[in-house]
Amino acid sequence: MTNMNLYSRFIIFFSLLTFLFFSTKIYAQTKIIKTGDTWFYFDKSNTPPVNWEKSNESISEWQEGISPLGYGDSYNKTNISFGDDPENKHITKYFKKIFRLENPYDFLVYSLNVVRDDGVVIYLNGREVMRNNMPGGEILSTTEASSLVVSSEAETYVHKKLLLPDDFVAGVNTLSVSVHKARKTSIDCIFTLELIGDNDSKMIPFLIEERSIKNLTIEAKLKEQNYEQQLKNKDLNFQILEQSKSNHKVVIYILIFLLILLIVTIFYINKNWTNKNRKLENDLSDLKEQNVNKDKSMITSSLHLLNNQQLLKDLKNDLENSIDKDANSLRAQTKKLINQIEYNIGTNDDWENLKKHFNAVHSGYYDKLVKLHPNLSEVELRHCIFIKLYMQTKEIASILHIDPKSVQASRYRIKKKLELDEEVDLRDYLLNI
Repeated sequence: MTNMNLYSRFIIFFSLLTFLFFSTKIYAQTKIIKTGDTWFYFDKSNTPPVNWEKSNESISEWQEGISPLGYGDSYNKTNISFGDDPENKHITKYFKKIFRLENPYDFLVYSLNVVRDDGVVIYLNGREVMRNNMPGGEILSTTEASSLVVSSEAETYVHKKLLLPDDFVAGVNTLSVSVHKARKTSIDCIFTLELIGDNDSKMIPFLIEERSIKNLTIEAKLKEQNYEQQLKNKDLNFQILEQSKSNHKVVIYILIFLLILLIVTIFYINKNWTNKNRKLENDLSDLKEQNVNKDKSMITSSLHLLNNQQLLKDLKNDLENSIDKDANSLRAQTKKLINQIEYNIGTNDDWENLKKHFNAVHSGYYDKLVKLHPNLSEVELRHCIFIKLYMQTKEIASILHIDPKSVQASRYRIKKKLELDEEVDLRDYLLNI
């Protein structure tokens, strides 16, 4: 004998004892909810909040009316809205009734008597206790009733459902009801409900039957839950095994990825190291070549300086030798010296070497200056370079073989050619190019 059967026998025995102790109420029936009572109803085009059947928080937004409630039938005491379009009425209407039971066990059984058109789903304290003329599965605001109620007798037929005391709670209870139409074009909707507490001895067989059915239902649910739990455990074990395999694969993939990453990293480090060494070697070779070229340039400059020194010595000797000569010889000798000086002055190699080295040291400054101001003459370009080299006016005058005042005049002409305002300093402008 199972524990559930023992429990069923105990409940039956307890019910009989309850019947004996409350024999003064044997024939008592009490209408806890009756036709004509006030109900809350929701008949708007939108649906009530989620879990409306379990919560009363938004009940203040609902309207109130006495039962029966509906539309399109004189049986109704409260007419509710079906929407704006008679050919496209709302499928579902919602109702709530809040009531108190100080002690649910004051009665052996409770009878739920419902008049509905077309289908109805009833929830007690958020738990479904009755579904009539409705399909199985989840109930939505768009769920239509299983069949259309057409006759007047069927519209007012009372559908009964027995409830047990332990279906209720001591204190405040809530009945939540959704009434569904089978068609959007249905002409009427009817709903009313009565809840009757009953201690009639004739209800004891029904009580025992309901208890047995409920116990069998509980036992079946327990078995179903136990079976589902076993399936879940098997699924969980399988998932753990699969997850373990998956984790091993992930670890292997990660190790392979890290190995590949390490190889690629070593390859790129080695490649970068090789490229850097090659670049350093090339840079070193370029520096050596530059040093050689600079040495050659310095040798050329040194030779040129030696030639200038020798020229000066020759000119000195020629001048000394011409002191004692007559006027004609002195004139001829002086002309010869002038020609030599003019030849050396006319040589432009020093200036070209200066431009070359100046450009190299100052990152192409001379070329930039020519590109910015192509209207500057050669002498003016030299003047600008001398300013860039921070040379003083006297030094510039000496090199250019002009008077210091001419240097100032030349600066004015250069500033004018550069189109500089009077307050702009020429030296600052040239230094910032």
